[in-house]
Amino acid sequence: MDALTSRGASDSFPTLRKKDIDRIVHSTLQSTAAKHHAVSTFPARISLPAVLDTGSGYQRLLCILILVGFGLRLVMLDRFRFHQDEALYSYWALRFLHDDPLFLEQWIDKPPLFVWLLAYCFKALGASEASARLLNIGFSLLTIPVVAAVARRAWTPAAGAIAAATFALNPFAVSFSPTAFTDPLLVLAGVCSLYAALRSRPFWAGLCLGAAIMTKQQGVFFVPLALAILMAGNPKARALCTAGLRAAAGLAVTVLPVLYWDSLRWAVAPSPWDLGARNYAVLELLPLDQWPERLPRIAGLLWYLTASPVVWTVVIATLIAASVLRVLNVRPEGASLSQPNTALAVLLCGWIGLYLGAHAAFSLPVWDRYFLPLAPAFAILCGWFGGRILAPASQLWRSAVIGLWIVLLLPGAVQAARGGFPIGGDHGAYEGLRETSAWLDRHSPEGAVLYHQSLGWHFQFYLFENPRRYTARWVATPVALADDAAKRPYSARFVIAPAWQPLRNFHPHLASRELELVQRVREGQFTIYELVPRRR
Repeated sequence: MDALTSRGASDSFPTLRKKDIDRIVHSTLQSTAAKHHAVSTFPARISLPAVLDTGSGYQRLLCILILVGFGLRLVMLDRFRFHQDEALYSYWALRFLHDDPLFLEQWIDKPPLFVWLLAYCFKALGASEASARLLNIGFSLLTIPVVAAVARRAWTPAAGAIAAATFALNPFAVSFSPTAFTDPLLVLAGVCSLYAALRSRPFWAGLCLGAAIMTKQQGVFFVPLALAILMAGNPKARALCTAGLRAAAGLAVTVLPVLYWDSLRWAVAPSPWDLGARNYAVLELLPLDQWPERLPRIAGLLWYLTASPVVWTVVIATLIAASVLRVLNVRPEGASLSQPNTALAVLLCGWIGLYLGAHAAFSLPVWDRYFLPLAPAFAILCGWFGGRILAPASQLWRSAVIGLWIVLLLPGAVQAARGGFPIGGDHGAYEGLRETSAWLDRHSPEGAVLYHQSLGWHFQFYLFENPRRYTARWVATPVALADDAAKRPYSARFVIAPAWQPLRNFHPHLASRELELVQRVREGQFTIYELVPRRR
């Protein structure tokens, strides 16, 4: 019976030879690869040696870069006082958290996403300059692996490592991380939308684009780039339509709740979009004669993407070499460098050109933080340049070149971490504000008045949760100061003046009201005067 069963089984399932098994496996693998290639051709396939390069070595390098970037970004956590816009956003966060969640009294001219997150950060960590800046340090650190993932997905692990190093040690990114500006969150959301588009995930791309737009109005700049990447990955009309609908759905998930929140305010307060256009003037095309005036200012800010003549020389030389290799179609053995490989680089170059052209030709403010979105785009392009050059090299040479690149980037990053560049937050203009405020706490009597001309946002934040013995009052002119002080003869009256805005033409107007200024204390950039009856 056993013999019959064995014979029957043998007749039903004939024995396969090793040659036949190899042929079936090879055919199956070819069929699977063909189906995968038909579904998505962007980004290009990665060869087996490149996949092996994504192991522990790559992960260790990425972790080291994140740790180094974290250390650099922590240096200025509490070294300088708030810039005036940092103080304003932090004050908005406290108002949202405590007494004005719809901003019906305190109108805001920025979309609320960053302000909301900052408010909950204050709730968890307490309201301080350091806790506000920790939020953006976290956003900047999260951007490092996302930038690396974009470059590695599009090209090779070497490109990802170079892109990660370029952003982690970028003077722009390092300078803006320890701030309470909205821009680091804008950049993180924008780069996440690019990665989602690169992965052909339109819903998540739309979701991230919505987060960028609801963080700051400039988030709309990421929309054409993310859509272009989606179109490059979905060339067929039906696929484009489906991707567009999914991207719109993701955008709606983020945007519609914020618009509903905003609609609850319209009867009392303007939309942040309307107020932003009102505060920053209507966007319009500038006359041609004004373009040359803006270009040098833009070029001066772009310098700080590396802040090093040596690094800029290497970048330009590598760009030329990478372009030549592309023209000559030089590729590593077994790697696929078809047209989709270059598509992302071309799109990024075009987007950077349009971004710079828009700021040169239109009435957009030429402020340093408006150019922070170029930092991740520049880092990804550096990954492409380096990946092209290192493609034929051995793993040893790749590691050596990446190490040399990190060494070249470190001096600029260290100088940025020490506040050595005129970009980012405050670098000493508000030094002494905390000390002068502490002096007033100790020496001013109850009910004192502190007059100022340009520190309202700072005192709104500093005095919000810690009521002092004095009240801060803003005055626009010497006449306004003299008039208001004369109406408070029984109150102690002080004036705080920064070194970069000294008191001018105040004495004649005060003398007409029988008042004069007496210096009481000077700390850093600030001097406190007391208004006293004029001596005869």
